Amino acid sequence: MEPGLTDWTNLDTIGAFYPFQGFEWLLVAGAVCFWVWWHYRCIVDEDREMREAADYYRRCGIARCISADGKPRRPSETV
Repeated sequence: MEPGLTDWTNLDTIGAFYPFQGFEWLLVAGAVCFWVWWHYRCIVDEDREMREAADYYRRCGIARCISADGKPRRPSETV
C-alpha cells in the first residue's frame, strides 16, 4: 500500500494531504445543524419541565410546597 506521497523534495508545492479533503464545509454544516437542533431540544425540554413544575405548584400551593429554608418539598412531607 502506497501512501500517495513519494517525493519529499518539493513540500511547498503539496497542498492539503489528509483524508476527505474538500468536505470541511459538509462537516461544518453538519455541526451547525446539530448545534441548532441541540439548543432547540434543550429549550423545548426545559420549557416542558417548567410548565409541569408551575402546574404542580399551582395545584398544591406555593406555601405548602416550599419550606421555610427555601428548599422544595412535597406536600406529604412534614416540616
